[in-house]
Amino acid sequence: MQSRLEVLTPDGTGWRREPLAGPPKLDHCEIVGTEPDHSDAYLLASEGFLRPAALLHGHIGDAVETLKREPEFFDVGGHAVRQFFATSDDGTRVPYFVVGDPSATAGPSLLTGYGGYEVSQTPYYSGVVGRGWLARGGSYVVANIRGGGEYGPRWHRAAMRSRGVK
Repeated sequence: MQSRLEVLTPDGTGWRREPLAGPPKLDHCEIVGTEPDHSDAYLLASEGFLRPAALLHGHIGDAVETLKREPEFFDVGGHAVRQFFATSDDGTRVPYFVVGDPSATAGPSLLTGYGGYEVSQTPYYSGVVGRGWLARGGSYVVANIRGGGEYGPRWHRAAMRSRGVK
């Protein structure tokens, strides 16, 4: 599941909600520090399938800068991260990521997924997957199956009820 970070600003009648500009798309990102009484600066932890963990610094409305990044263990050139959605029997869209060469029409794929106890499998960097699989022409697929917490407990429980589980 990709992260969605938003800025909430009081506007006199309530709160105005806008996306936080700057975090990398299709990475897992989370705010790890702010000082809202002093500035609009924030610290962001970010990691993706093609980007190792990094600590980013930004100000609301401006670009983010990388303060520190873990080392890269494989060449990401020619690879991309794409997100797609499968449709379950009850019509619910279920997200999954495909990492690899976007121009490849066929080839070996390594499929993994997790969906239990409302815990999501978020994008993460793996030198082993990158060097051992992607660099050799494979695609890596991560399914966010219905037991995860991508869309909250109701999304998870709806799949259980379709199977007669209460």
